[in-house]
Amino acid sequence: MKETSKIVHRKIPMIVRILLYLYIAILLVVIGLMIGYGILGNPFEVFRIETWQHIKDLMRG
Repeated sequence: MKETSKIVHRKIPMIVRILLYLYIAILLVVIGLMIGYGILGNPFEVFRIETWQHIKDLMRG
């Protein structure tokens, strides 16, 4: 009986897929933050350190 080896040739390598999914996830989080913060004010203020310091201060009391 002749054995045939099944080698899977992917069009996109696995590491590239993982990096692509991570990039898309980070991009969607940033866009979501901008939309959510844009309702309250300027969407680009989400990138300021003072904004995150203020949020952290509110959470700690």
